[in-house]
Amino acid sequence: MAIYWVNADSDDALTLMAAVERALETGDTGTPPAPGASSPAAPASPADAYLHENLAVARAIWSVDPHRIVQSNRPGLAAAINTFQRLVRRATWWYTLPQWLQISEFHGAVVRALDALTEKERRLDMRLRDIEQMRLQAHLFALQQQIAVLRAERAELERRIAALEAQQADRSPGDIITDGVS
Repeated sequence: MAIYWVNADSDDALTLMAAVERALETGDTGTPPAPGASSPAAPASPADAYLHENLAVARAIWSVDPHRIVQSNRPGLAAAINTFQRLVRRATWWYTLPQWLQISEFHGAVVRALDALTEKERRLDMRLRDIEQMRLQAHLFALQQQIAVLRAERAELERRIAALEAQQADRSPGDIITDGVS
C-alpha cells in the first residue's frame, strides 16, 4: 500500500485528477505536509532568514518514504535498475518499515519542536520590545518631571532676581556705602 501526496496549482477537480494520474503513472508518491506547516512562524528579523529557509526545507521533507527509490537515468538500463530497486523495496518492506516509521516520527517531532521554539522566540522578542518600550516611557515620564521641576526652579530664580534688581533700583545712590572714601 502506498500513499500519494499530490500538489496542484488550483482547486479545480479536473486539474487535481490530472495531477493524481501523473503521480500514479510516474510512481511519485510526493512529500506529505508537515503537521502545523500551514502557518509556519515568520522569522523574527530579516537576519533570521537563514533559519527560516532551513525550517521551511525541514518542514517540506521531514517524512521518510519507505517506498522511494533512487531513480536511475542510465540509457538502456534505467528501467531495469528502477524495477529491480522497486522489487527489493517491496521484498524488504516488512524489515525496514519499522525503522523508516521511527525515523519519520522523530523527524516530525524535531520539526514541530523547532517550530514551537521559533514561535516562542518570536513571542519573547515581542515581549522584550514591549518591556523596553514601557521602560522608555517610564524614563521619559521621569525626565519630563525633572524638566518641570527645573523650569519651576528657574522661574523662582528669575522672580528672585527681578525682586533683587527692583530692590536695588529703589535704593538711592546715596545709600551706597563706599569703601573708606568719604
